[in-house]
Amino acid sequence: MREQPIGEAVEEWYLSDVGWPPEKEFEVFEAHASLVKAVAGSRGVRYFTAFIIDVPSDAYLGDVQMAIDEAAGEACGILLTKHVIGRDAATGEPVLAEEATRPFKFPCGEGVAKAIASFCDKLKMAGIFP
Repeated sequence: MREQPIGEAVEEWYLSDVGWPPEKEFEVFEAHASLVKAVAGSRGVRYFTAFIIDVPSDAYLGDVQMAIDEAAGEACGILLTKHVIGRDAATGEPVLAEEATRPFKFPCGEGVAKAIASFCDKLKMAGIFP
């Protein structure tokens, strides 16, 4: 088995064009309802979140929420984005609306970082990411 040189690993990170700080684990009650519904009935699911950045432009792309079922080797993810939909008449502050992609399930038994990377690749192929 060939060891991957450090330079290759770094190059692959930038070829993906997205990055995120370390993901954080959170409780099911904090998860988006559509994600919880998509994994209902699964046991031992752990939930993670991270914000995603477009590396070339350094632009915020949204927040990923992942449900990982390590025993089943499955992951399910959604992307949450916020959009300005108007201004509060009293304060002048922007009014934000949160939008979620549909939950997407896929096989993944290689950990949280790999699940997030795979999910981001799927979003890119679907034209959701630039």
